[in-house]
Amino acid sequence: MRSLTRDQFLKILGLTSGAFDALQRAGHVALAFTTPIPATPGRYFDLDLVAMVTAAGLTPTLGRQAATTIVLGFFNQWVSAVGHADADTAQNYFFAIGLVVRENDERRPREIWVTNGTSEQIISDLRDASSVIAVNITDIIARLRVKARAAGIDLSQPFFFPPEHERFSQIITEFKQEREARIARLRRNKKKLRRHQALMSRQDIKAVARLSDAPIHPAI
Repeated sequence: MRSLTRDQFLKILGLTSGAFDALQRAGHVALAFTTPIPATPGRYFDLDLVAMVTAAGLTPTLGRQAATTIVLGFFNQWVSAVGHADADTAQNYFFAIGLVVRENDERRPREIWVTNGTSEQIISDLRDASSVIAVNITDIIARLRVKARAAGIDLSQPFFFPPEHERFSQIITEFKQEREARIARLRRNKKKLRRHQALMSRQDIKAVARLSDAPIHPAI
């Protein structure tokens, strides 16, 4: 993971400082490690870029709030796709959402299922969904590298550890140090904290059965 300054981060995203601040105030910023702010002011990771672009890809269909909630709550899912995408360039890897309508169960009339993987895995995982939204993580990484190169920023190194690396599973299942640092900073702003808690309290969004990773609803 590469560290970026705020200026580098915004330049690659193509956002002005004012536009990004407006998104922050509205509660529509999703970064890596399940939080809307970095651990240190002005310091971002390349994974934060992936989070922002992934949320933007979901927004036209789901709306900003739902897209932000999903990217924040399922860091473990989309970062897994990032690791696979950088390690295996022969195929595309996706972060996908499926809307499941349960007509015979009034207590659970609708759920959003989340998964990641190849197109074949996505199709299998979300076969019961009435509609599917798939964000191509492989394509996102490629486009970010093109934009970074045009801005004179080197993002050629992998965005995340390859699947066979011991840190791959460790960070996905734990990622405590970075997350706790970000949450500690979030606690200093009560308004942002309350908004984040509200976003993360949704119970209708969950991982599909193939994946053992549960949705992340942090106790802040």
